[in-house]
Amino acid sequence: MKDFFTKHSLKLLALLCGCLLWFAVVSREETRTEMELPVRIINLQENMALVEPPPSTLVVQLEGKAISLIHLKINHAASLEIDLKGMPIGQSKITSDQIHFISPGTPEVRMLRIRQTNLLNIGLDARIELKVPVLPKLDIKAAPGFTLLGDPDIVPDSVVISGARSAIGKIRHIPTKEISMTNLKWSNSLPVQLDLSSLTSIVHIADTSLFVQIKIEPLDHKIFSGIPVRLIGNFDREVYSIYPMKADIEVSGGKELLSQIDPQNINLYVEFSRFSIENTDELKPTVHIPYPVSNWQVSPEKFRLIAIDNE
Repeated sequence: MKDFFTKHSLKLLALLCGCLLWFAVVSREETRTEMELPVRIINLQENMALVEPPPSTLVVQLEGKAISLIHLKINHAASLEIDLKGMPIGQSKITSDQIHFISPGTPEVRMLRIRQTNLLNIGLDARIELKVPVLPKLDIKAAPGFTLLGDPDIVPDSVVISGARSAIGKIRHIPTKEISMTNLKWSNSLPVQLDLSSLTSIVHIADTSLFVQIKIEPLDHKIFSGIPVRLIGNFDREVYSIYPMKADIEVSGGKELLSQIDPQNINLYVEFSRFSIENTDELKPTVHIPYPVSNWQVSPEKFRLIAIDNE
């Protein structure tokens, strides 16, 4: 191999010089080519918004020196701008006069035409802002012996979006990405991300910094005795009553939370109409405890409707 290059070095050098000379000549010649260029919207009025995302790229035919076109291709140094200055609300066809070829480093390159310009339409609508709730998609479980205090809270629980009235008026909520955590033993405040896969690029969100607050306490049990059981509804209170009129209730929940529960806030009641609807003389009471407890059990389990005169 060394002997070959030694014997033919002059020929190889001449071939190389010939190639360079040929490339120098060819690269200076005018030529045409098609290129896919990114699209940018300019001069969109502040009180307007796009109804649908514009095309991200368009295929154009360019003319210029070969070396300049190669430079554009390699360095991605060209783009297209669609000028929406003065465009009214509604659907409008984009003309070639509104599409500008931008090529700062190679001004000698010219755009000849754009493929499928006749299909390029832009829809505009009034821009509005809308506050929509965040829909949590969370699977949170406490470790054995611990309990969640209510549902995890998303903070903030809503976000402000903006865009075309016709586009964002249909958005009812924005979900979070799915999060699954198990065997938790302490309270946490963790960042959570929104799932924006269903939103188009024309919808803007003011802030996506959200947190999920998880409250966890050791699981405990507490018995509240002598809680009144009320008979409610339309009935003659001099004729009907319920027996027994008091109950014990065992509540499961966070240890600190149970210590804060006021027995007077525990509400046990039975609706009078249910006895006839369910055709029975014994019913389980409805239990209302205004605290995020885990579970409860009432003793006795059922209560009987009685006539006071026959008691």
